[in-house]
Amino acid sequence: MASITVSRHLFTFTTALGISLFSSAGWAARDFTPQSGTWVISAELNGQPGRGLGIDVQGNTFAMQMFGYEKNGDATFYTAVGQMQGNTVSAPLVRYTGGRSFGSEPRDAQEDKVLGDVKLSFSNGLQGTLQLPGEPEVAIERYVFTGRDSPYYQSERWMRAKRYAVWLALNEQGQVVADWKAELQWGLQDPMPLILRKGALTNTLECTRPAHKETIRCEAVDATQAPSVQAAEFRMVGSQTAGSISLREGAVAPLLLQGVNTRTDFPYRGAIQTGCCINGLESFSSNFPGVYYGSSPVYMPSNGVWIVQDELTGKPGRGISLDAQGDLLTMQVFAYQANGQPTFFMGVGGYQQESERSYTSTATLVLNQYKGGRSVGGAPAIAELAQSAGEVRVSVLGGFDRSLALAQVQFPGEALKTMQRLPMELPQSTAEKLFGEWYFSWFQANGMPITTTLNRMDGDMAANEDGSVKCRYSAEAGEFNCLRSTSPSNTSRFKSPDDFFLSSDYFRVRDRHGNWMGLGNIPLD
Repeated sequence: MASITVSRHLFTFTTALGISLFSSAGWAARDFTPQSGTWVISAELNGQPGRGLGIDVQGNTFAMQMFGYEKNGDATFYTAVGQMQGNTVSAPLVRYTGGRSFGSEPRDAQEDKVLGDVKLSFSNGLQGTLQLPGEPEVAIERYVFTGRDSPYYQSERWMRAKRYAVWLALNEQGQVVADWKAELQWGLQDPMPLILRKGALTNTLECTRPAHKETIRCEAVDATQAPSVQAAEFRMVGSQTAGSISLREGAVAPLLLQGVNTRTDFPYRGAIQTGCCINGLESFSSNFPGVYYGSSPVYMPSNGVWIVQDELTGKPGRGISLDAQGDLLTMQVFAYQANGQPTFFMGVGGYQQESERSYTSTATLVLNQYKGGRSVGGAPAIAELAQSAGEVRVSVLGGFDRSLALAQVQFPGEALKTMQRLPMELPQSTAEKLFGEWYFSWFQANGMPITTTLNRMDGDMAANEDGSVKCRYSAEAGEFNCLRSTSPSNTSRFKSPDDFFLSSDYFRVRDRHGNWMGLGNIPLD
């Protein structure tokens, strides 16, 4: 796998592959969800051009696009789509031909051949194993190209940055037993203060960053400053936090820590970096539009599978993978050459707001094509740059409840077009849209549990088991209306501009299949 300057990603997606809703009956629910974005074969992560994986998991639906090379060295891609059974999936690895090239007329691709089944097994949201046809099983991992100690986080603008998150603590039975609003005061020197707030109770810890690791370790100085929390150790990867947290009382062992990173403030500039949606973003907050700050936020797109809207025809075509980390956006385009042969292009570039007062965030990337890398079942090989296809521009318009699963894209030789993050389990009913376990920050008073599981219909509303919480969805307004029966005046309305729910005040922690949507128990050593 290459360094970020030449890194291999991939993802082409076609709606002709039969993505649809499936029942999870008989399948064990996962205690994590693999993070959508770029994954790599661990042994091939050597700083040189090579192969890569674009993985997207939504519910039980798994999609992977593998970029690789033909035996003659030509760049190509393969698609695998299937249903996860617990932590594993097996699906045919398919090659397509005949699709659209840059600047060409619309062309539908067609299936060319099936190489055999690809098998994957995940141990948490960041690690797993892969077995390609004709190859032994190998370790894979989420590719983090803007890590904790990258130049981006070492810059002067981060000297006084404050990172906000919602943290949840789970016991051994997977129940959410505690929650906090977390504030980490980032700095160039350790220790960094961490404040955990729960109502009027505040815990303050001091945090350090062990050398050569991605983890952050926090310890309470004394019981006066941290009356309930003793220690925490965690990683922040995109929009998610995972690790462990130790309480002073009531827990004989550390609890599993799972969190959602909600936003980053840069006080000296009056700016806020922002984004939304389920996976793979630096930070977000659809509730804090830039009008309240000295400059507009950076709105980051949702990581995963994207497709041009007017190419969403139900037939095989081109696909796109976006992965935003820090101040960089990487993009893979899975398309075809003029002769119809499949190929892939990759670009990486700086991502920022167009101007200080603009709600539009953009990146302009040079799309490169490579050759000479390893084929499926072939011997190890290092790829090299073949040619540049030209520049592509990606723009995201954020603020005021706009969907960050929508963007504008302009490919070489083509007009500006709208593209979207592709929902692979498109909800068909209120039940499918709302069933699952939710964190609603406003429904926790008077002894209410920290999370609420909506699992049955009560008229046109999704309700929890005892009917104390009910939610109705209006498709016309794109609005949710949730109420708590124990307090009729406690009614909350909120908008979700797309099907990838995430907010500092509400988010789904388990999907309707019972799968935990966080990273799970990731290694911290």
